[in-house]
Amino acid sequence: MLRSGSFDLWAASSVRESSLWTDPLVFERISALDDGRAVLPSDHLPKYVSRPRVVGAWGRALMHALLDTFRSRRLRTTGDVMLMEYLPASYHTTDNSHSQYFGALPSLLREMEHSIGYLHMHSDGPATRPTRAARNMLRHLNGVTATHELVSDYLTVGVWWRAMRTWQQLRRNAPTSAAIRAALPPNSDLAQLWLSWQPMYEQSVRGTHSVRTCLLSAMFDAAVKRQPPTTVWISAFEGQGWEACLARSVEHHKMKWLPYLHTMMRPWDLRARSFLGEIKPEVLAVHGPHDKEELAPSGVSLIDVEALRYQHVGPTSNSEIRTRPATSLINRPWLVVGGAECTQSNNELAEFLAAMSRQSVSRSVLVRWHPQCGTPAMQLPNNVVLTTEPLAKLVKQVGGALLVGTAAPLDTYLSGVPSCAFATASGFAMSPIEENPFFHTATTGDDAVNWLQTAENSAGFVPPVADYFIIDSSLQRWGKLLRSLIAT
Repeated sequence: MLRSGSFDLWAASSVRESSLWTDPLVFERISALDDGRAVLPSDHLPKYVSRPRVVGAWGRALMHALLDTFRSRRLRTTGDVMLMEYLPASYHTTDNSHSQYFGALPSLLREMEHSIGYLHMHSDGPATRPTRAARNMLRHLNGVTATHELVSDYLTVGVWWRAMRTWQQLRRNAPTSAAIRAALPPNSDLAQLWLSWQPMYEQSVRGTHSVRTCLLSAMFDAAVKRQPPTTVWISAFEGQGWEACLARSVEHHKMKWLPYLHTMMRPWDLRARSFLGEIKPEVLAVHGPHDKEELAPSGVSLIDVEALRYQHVGPTSNSEIRTRPATSLINRPWLVVGGAECTQSNNELAEFLAAMSRQSVSRSVLVRWHPQCGTPAMQLPNNVVLTTEPLAKLVKQVGGALLVGTAAPLDTYLSGVPSCAFATASGFAMSPIEENPFFHTATTGDDAVNWLQTAENSAGFVPPVADYFIIDSSLQRWGKLLRSLIAT
C-alpha cells in the first residue's frame, strides 16, 4: 500500500529505519519490550502533520526545479560503475584517485580499465538544492573531466511532477493511523509501541518526510535511467532511508546493485538490520568477521572484501608506531574525536576539559569534530587545537584518544592508540569494542582523564585488527568480485 514502482514510503520511513540519531525513543522502546508497557510519544516528535509545511515543501522543490531550468545543464556522466556516496563538507578532495568512502577502489577500477562515475548526496540543506559550498566542491572534484554529479542535478519540473503525482497516490492508499491501531492485537508488542510510532508514521507517509522520500525517489529514478543497463551501482551502505530510494530505483530498472557496509556495525544501530528485512540485495559486501557475524541472521548473501576506509590500520601503520622510541610517547597530545550526536559531543567535550582543568592536567589536546556538527559550541582553551586532518594522520601523533558523541573508536583503537568513551545515559553500550586494557568506558570526565594518564603508556600496542577488518592493499577480493559483476 505504501509502494508504487520504485517509490517506497515504508522502506524509507523513520519507523522502519529506527535510527539512533533521529529517533530519541529507540532505547525507551527496547526497554519497554522487556516489561510490556506502552511507550508514549516524545515531545521531540511532531504529533501532527502540518499541511502548510507539506505545501511549502512541495512549493520550494518546484521553485528549485524551475530555477534549474534556467541553469546551463551539466554534462551527464556514465560509467561501467557508478559509485554512490555522501558529499559532506569535509569530503577529501586532495587525491581524485581515492574516495572518502571507497578508498582506493577507484584506482583499482581504472587499472581494470573500467569507467567510473560518482553520484553524491549533498549533506546540508534541502534534498533538492545543494549549498554553494557543495557546488564548489563538486566543481573542484570534477576538474577537467566531469565524473561527479549530485542527485539534485536530476531535478526537473517533469521529475517534480512525477514525484507529486506518486505522492498523492500513495497518500490516498496509506492506511490511517486509526485503522492501524484498530487492527493491532490488544496487549501485543505492536500495540504497546504504536503510540510512539504513530507521529513518525504520519510524517513518513503524509508529512514532509514523505515529500522528501518521493522527491529523492524520482531524482534517483532519473539518474539510474540515465545509465546503460549494464551499469553496476556500488553504494556505501548503512541502511538509511534515502538508501532505500536508490535501492528501489536500481531494482526497478533491473540493474546490478552492490551495497558495501563501509563502516562498523555497532550495537543497537538497527538501520542496516531493518533495511535488510525489507530490501534484500543479491549480495552485500562486508569487510571483516565482526560485521559478517552481526549480519549473518539477515539471510542476505554476504561476501568478504577488503576494508576500503581502514587500510591505514594495517601492519605497516602499527609497525611504524611500535618502532618509535618509547620516550616519544611522553606528553604526546590527546585526541578528542567528535561523533554525529552534536549536543552530546559538546557536553562530553566540556565535561572532559573541565576535568582536565580541575586536575591541573595541562596536556595538549587535538579535537577532530564530526563534519555534521560544524565546530564545538564552547570556546576552546589555549591547550586545545581544532583540526581537520584525517584521523589516519592524527593517530600517529597522539598518545590517547577520547571518543565523544557516540563516535566509534575504530580509527584510534585499531591504530594502537588507547581509547576511551563515555558511558551512554541510556545504559546501552554503543561500542563494538568491549572493555579491555586499551579501551575504557568512562563514567565521568575525571574517570576519563585518570584512565588516559595511565593508558597512554601503552600507546603502540598491537590491536586485534583481523577481528574487525580484512586488510590487504592489493584489494584482491574486490578485484575478483568486480570481475564477476562488470560486463566485459
